[in-house]
Amino acid sequence: MSLTTRKSLVPAMLLSLIALVAVSCASEQRSPTSPSGLSQVSGINNLVEEYWVTLADEAPPPPGPGGNTGSWPPGPPPAALPGVPVPTPPSTHPRVSIRIDPEPVLYSGAPITDVASCRILPHTWFYDVLIHGETGVRVNFSERENFFEGRFVSRSGGFELGPNGTVILHVRWCSGYPKFHYTQHRLKGTDEYGEKVEISSPWIRLYAAGTN
Repeated sequence: MSLTTRKSLVPAMLLSLIALVAVSCASEQRSPTSPSGLSQVSGINNLVEEYWVTLADEAPPPPGPGGNTGSWPPGPPPAALPGVPVPTPPSTHPRVSIRIDPEPVLYSGAPITDVASCRILPHTWFYDVLIHGETGVRVNFSERENFFEGRFVSRSGGFELGPNGTVILHVRWCSGYPKFHYTQHRLKGTDEYGEKVEISSPWIRLYAAGTN
């Protein structure tokens, strides 16, 4: 299950919280459903927007060693059914930059109880994805694809990245397994001139329980 909420921050002003619930199951490699949408706020230059994203991975662990002894960087993604997205190597785009904080991500274990899927998946990790507009051109990201261990987990609604603006995704992952994992996010959209903008985030390392 995936839960996304949004908040926009403006100096001396706090816009109301907008919530979106989108359901997905990491253990099912089926054709993805149509993208979910998020309500838009009026465009304000240099706006910092924040989203709270909760993602659950319910798939069995892949074969191989546990802990931080697996190979790095990750190899080819697992095979997927036709039509199911697969991750691509981290990429860049002249209009957008992506930074992960922190990276690598230390194991947390703090329970996530406000999302049903995570109540029975006790192993958790928390990080931020900072997306910054590098030009004065607005970019409308229509969707975000989320991957865990190279598997497609969910397609979330998109957001608008204002000119030279910043969007922060506060991401929470839960899993049934405390071993080393890795994740990735891919953003798809167009700029205000109608040109395609697609960017894959860096690989994000989630450290195993008991490692620093």
